[in-house]
Amino acid sequence: MTIQMQDTVEEIVKKCPEAAEVLKSLGFDQITNPIMLKTMGKIMTLPKVSKAKNVPLETIIDAFSKRGITILE
Repeated sequence: MTIQMQDTVEEIVKKCPEAAEVLKSLGFDQITNPIMLKTMGKIMTLPKVSKAKNVPLETIIDAFSKRGITILE
């Protein structure tokens, strides 16, 4: 599975449902709430999640990679 760095979280989870668990494991707990996915998920991208949760982008990329998900820049 391949996703784009600038895809919104909502787009990523629609394309790849297991991405929600990856994001949750990185501290973005709200992602499993359908209301939060519909609202915040529409504006949040992986770089924004990185800044909001103070998680290095490289850590996010590695977590997705371990699940077989490639992030293209």
